Amino acid sequence: MKKRIHIFWHFYLGILLSIVVISMFTIVYFSHVGEKYALKAFVIDAKQAASYVTANEYQGLNNRSDLNGLRVNVLEPDAVLAFLAPLEFVAQVERTDVYVDPERDLLISIHPLLEGDGFLVVREIDLEQEFDQLSDYQKTEVQLNDEEDILNVQFQFAIVIGFIITIALALLVLIAWLKRILTPIQRASLDWREGNLATRIDVTSPEPFYSLFMTMNKMAEDLENLMQEQKVMSFAMSHELRNPLNGLFLAIEVVARKHDFLNNDEAYCKLKRYANELESLSLNILTLAKISNSENHTALENCNLSALMSERMAFHEQNNSNIQYQNTIESNIELKGLPLYFELVIDNIVSNASRYAESKVTTVLRRSSEQIELIVQDDGPGISSEQLEFVMMPFSRLDYSRSKISGGFGLGLAIVNAAVKRLGGTIELMNNNTVQGLVIEIKLPNSTQKKG
Repeated sequence: MKKRIHIFWHFYLGILLSIVVISMFTIVYFSHVGEKYALKAFVIDAKQAASYVTANEYQGLNNRSDLNGLRVNVLEPDAVLAFLAPLEFVAQVERTDVYVDPERDLLISIHPLLEGDGFLVVREIDLEQEFDQLSDYQKTEVQLNDEEDILNVQFQFAIVIGFIITIALALLVLIAWLKRILTPIQRASLDWREGNLATRIDVTSPEPFYSLFMTMNKMAEDLENLMQEQKVMSFAMSHELRNPLNGLFLAIEVVARKHDFLNNDEAYCKLKRYANELESLSLNILTLAKISNSENHTALENCNLSALMSERMAFHEQNNSNIQYQNTIESNIELKGLPLYFELVIDNIVSNASRYAESKVTTVLRRSSEQIELIVQDDGPGISSEQLEFVMMPFSRLDYSRSKISGGFGLGLAIVNAAVKRLGGTIELMNNNTVQGLVIEIKLPNSTQKKG
């Protein structure tokens, strides 16, 4: 069976991924804010440079870079359109149009001169191509700014990584705590599935787990009491039926000996048959009750399953001469368990197959690396898919060919199911897809090594 990821890891990874996504959006947002701030700072410096030029009526400004670390040029009115043609408009900040040079990624703004018809062009310095033209002071300032930017990026990155790691560790601790609280539920549910309803969950956990655990413990207690009542009833009913049945058989025999003509009487024959059916029913109920109520610590024995299978198949072949049995039994298969359970399993499933088979019953007993497989198949009418999951319930009855007409009380497969569970195995019923008939497949854990 495919191993499933624990739900806590789904929660953990989901929350952690959400934190990472939120952090990424935060970084993108602040990067956008930083770009807007840089754009506004450029406009402020550009206006200061333009104000300085206007106030001092400075001439010969072309390629000057000593005004707030920016390059300034003066353009004639007829050259402005040609200058703006290759540029891309970015935004208008404080009534100043800002452009970008797409080739060099430089911000540029244009300011009209208060005196004359010219325009002042203010742009950022192209550090790749114009760095050598800067003064020593400007070079030092640029280097310090670059180092500051790198430190800011590293600081932001460290903050984000530290935040994610802190949250991840906190979530890991929280999830480990929740897992420790809920682990008793898993252990208890496994015990309950195995039939150990006496298991209880520790209820020292906080709310809402406390109420949940108390409710589950009460449910287990009610189920345990109900099962115990059913066990007592099963034993009592089986045992109490024995005394009147024995008296009934004795009375029938006494009457038959006094009146020989009753042996051929139809009503007497039916009475005797009904008494036999009641005895068989009480034995089956008692058997099912004993298997269902047996303790898991019952002493197990080594059983030669191959020899037992061969012996029981010989018995069924002798008593069902109209059925052709095709047996494939691997030799020297030994298994630790209860011989009575193995015999009940084999007899019930083979009898069931023989009862409904038209002419043939196929049996297979084989060993794999981890389990023992017992497969019995008949060529009868099979069972409808809707009834397959209910047929192993006690007293289950089918409406079609597998009915009371064929004999049985609906306890055979229930006994097999209980015995297989006690042996630690699994049972599966399925219809044959290639030919008609029912297939019963039993798998038992391989508790011993193959001999011979």
